[in-house]
Amino acid sequence: MPMFCAVYGCSNRSNREKGKGFFRVPKIVVHKGEKCKKLTEQRRKKWILNVRLRSGGAESANARVCSDHFVGDCPSALVDVESVDWAPTVNLGYQKIKPKSEASLQREQRMKLKEDKQRRSECAEAMLNLQQTAESPDLTQTAESSEPKQSADISQSKDISGNGTLNDQDYADAGCQTELTMDDIEKMEDVLRQNTTELGDLRTKALDSQFNQESFEKNEDKTKFYTGLPNFLVLMQIFELCEPYITCGPMSVLSKFEQFILSLA
Repeated sequence: MPMFCAVYGCSNRSNREKGKGFFRVPKIVVHKGEKCKKLTEQRRKKWILNVRLRSGGAESANARVCSDHFVGDCPSALVDVESVDWAPTVNLGYQKIKPKSEASLQREQRMKLKEDKQRRSECAEAMLNLQQTAESPDLTQTAESSEPKQSADISQSKDISGNGTLNDQDYADAGCQTELTMDDIEKMEDVLRQNTTELGDLRTKALDSQFNQESFEKNEDKTKFYTGLPNFLVLMQIFELCEPYITCGPMSVLSKFEQFILSLA
């Protein structure tokens, strides 16, 4: 039966590509001493991690890695740990980035324009609301302020000197007028503080609903609730042991950590 290359996207077969070598995934050697056992364990783990094989796939009798995936066309010696060919590193399939189609690029551009238009609309609406709030005077304040204004005009006219000029005291008493009152400014500040608080609460809730590593690192209660483990440090130690056996390809929606958490939950 022909041997086939187990690397994703590689179609090389031993009965078709005659000039290529095909190499089995290293096994763990236990009868040649503790040092040899550790080296073979590390090498097997490195091969499976680089090629992203499942443990069952690596045990297949016909599963091989062809010479196209080594710099020197073959694996290096077991003791040559620093060699680039200690494990396959070339043309591993998942390293290729599929180019985006023209339709996909146009769709992304339309979505971006739509989002920008929506943000501009929201900003314009917010500015309009603020302007309307600032320009709507209180009726009672207008009625009360009309009489002092008239009396001020009368007193001002009395203070005009015979030569048609204003006295220096009139200039000293002149004030600066704005359309916004202190009450309006305080209301706007209250609304801003409320929006900031609500935004912070929404960010916290969004982070709590996620299952990424950051959300667990900052929340010990969440770690205990979803995993039953005492703290985040223990969780990460277990995850590091399991990580090489968790598959995560280019089409995977969940990261390795998220898959690990869902298996514990």
